[in-house]
Amino acid sequence: MLTAKQGLFLITGPTGSGKSTTMVSILDKINEERREHVITIEDPIEFIFSDKNSIFSQREVGRDTESFVSAIRAAMREDPDIVMV
Repeated sequence: MLTAKQGLFLITGPTGSGKSTTMVSILDKINEERREHVITIEDPIEFIFSDKNSIFSQREVGRDTESFVSAIRAAMREDPDIVMV
């Protein structure tokens, strides 16, 4: 996953299984090693990323955007390298 340049990756599981922790770890590693435009769409935002090598735009549903659908539509117009929903 860390070296893939394209594709769809799903991280699924019940509440408390570590989905958010896994995603934060992956995105933080990418942030350290690659130059990417990353957009996160969350409800609520669980971790604030600082730009290292990558540029992060974090959106919270209900605050920054009306819905997940509208946030994804808007994100795709910004030519992101990675979108995390």
